[in-house]
Amino acid sequence: MTKFSRRSFLGTAAAASAAAVSAPAMAASTSAGNLPAKWDDTVDVVVLGCGGAGMMAACQAHDAGGKVAIYDAGQSPFHTATNLCGGLFTAWGSRMQNADPEGKKDSWQQFAEDIMAYGNYMSLKEPVYCFAKHSGKAFDFLEDAGLAKHHLEPYAGHSQLRAHRQDSFKGRDYIEVLVKQLDKRGLKINHGMGVTKFYFDPATNTVVGVQVGEGDKAKNVKANKGVIMATGGITGTPESLDRWVPSVAGKGVAIGGPKNDGTAMMVAVRDVGVPLSHMQYIASYPCGIVVNGRNGPYCRWWFITNNGGILVNKNGQRFITEKEGICHVTPHLAFQPEGCHYVLTDQDGWDRTLQKIKLGALIGLPSWPAERVEAEFKAGKNLWKCDTIDELCQKSGVNADGLKKQLDVWNKAVESKNDTQFGRTDQQWKLGRGPWYMIRMEPWNNLSCGGVRVNEDMQVLGWDMKPVNNFYAAGETVAGVHGAFYCGGNACGFAHTSGWVAGQNVMGKKIG
Repeated sequence: MTKFSRRSFLGTAAAASAAAVSAPAMAASTSAGNLPAKWDDTVDVVVLGCGGAGMMAACQAHDAGGKVAIYDAGQSPFHTATNLCGGLFTAWGSRMQNADPEGKKDSWQQFAEDIMAYGNYMSLKEPVYCFAKHSGKAFDFLEDAGLAKHHLEPYAGHSQLRAHRQDSFKGRDYIEVLVKQLDKRGLKINHGMGVTKFYFDPATNTVVGVQVGEGDKAKNVKANKGVIMATGGITGTPESLDRWVPSVAGKGVAIGGPKNDGTAMMVAVRDVGVPLSHMQYIASYPCGIVVNGRNGPYCRWWFITNNGGILVNKNGQRFITEKEGICHVTPHLAFQPEGCHYVLTDQDGWDRTLQKIKLGALIGLPSWPAERVEAEFKAGKNLWKCDTIDELCQKSGVNADGLKKQLDVWNKAVESKNDTQFGRTDQQWKLGRGPWYMIRMEPWNNLSCGGVRVNEDMQVLGWDMKPVNNFYAAGETVAGVHGAFYCGGNACGFAHTSGWVAGQNVMGKKIG
């Protein structure tokens, strides 16, 4: 890993974040005098990272006539955030959306508004507008390239039908199609070659190239057209997550590409003086099943609640409407006993759920096969199946009196269609026939919402909020797309869309 002195990094970072340093001050830490005496390689475009954003960018730059080199700190594109996603890609204007009567009602402006509203209007409009305008074209590229079967589905937080879901519920489908596209173009990923230095000329405000790899493997690569940073976020390990976002330290599941630790962003701050923004925001799903320390999959509990289940805390009480957007649920967990919650349903609700989703997809990312899920129910640590409420509460630790009272309130709300607790009117099914099924969940921290700032062309902005020449960013490395809260499907959609835009713009096509 690239080494930083605390004094040099924090000094540059503080100045960049405040956007208050003078050009001479910045030039003191980065000057043309530290360019290499010779370049080991010269290309048109250097792409840093090999997730959905990086591979998409590489394909687009190549197709625009560029000689492209791809470098990645990790060992496989299957160890990236895109591979870990649930296969949901939100997009406006795709052929699939336009072919659906409901989908035709959408607009890029409505898409952008939904993103910003869900994020409490803390988004930055430039990356949001870029995403909203061009997402359909990026999805169509993947479809044309042989993307596996997919469908449209409604999704919480999106006012229109724009959520494109892989039938497999796996982000791996996107990685597989892009790996094939790289092979088709003869593009090789150089693994174990993370960026250790950006060569920056302050006199022309231009990123000239990069140093990648360390020790005997280090290479200096000149980029005549530009560098695209698609190096992911900060949630790759519990240590990096807790360092960058102390508010979640020690809590819940930490998951992401193992090299998503923020190193590349620190290098960019140190060498180019770019500011970071929105670093305090992460996507934290309220659905993590904690096993083996800070590891574990997540439970798509909304399939259970959409089929009659409810969410309760350890006191046995509902604490929020089950129709709330899932990332909006997470902050409420901080006020619940032990910082966790439970999804509960009866046998009828369980049967309805499994008519809609396979057991191995219900517990996913990483997916547990059906046999593992059944084994976890038998183990009774986070998943329970019991004949009676008393037995369920005895084994799970949930308060029996509180849960029984809650079930009585819920069943009356089903009869009256009047949820006196949280105002629901769509509840259809009473809860009453055992066996009972319950799953304990905690925060599942899988996506960071902070990074470098960009304009609508995906050019990285410098300390003065002006574009740095020949420097682009894509994917999770970009700040401000999601604002304060991440809405499902937008991360995968933005990763590919921003890569699609950056890869063409770096070659001069100016898609943004």
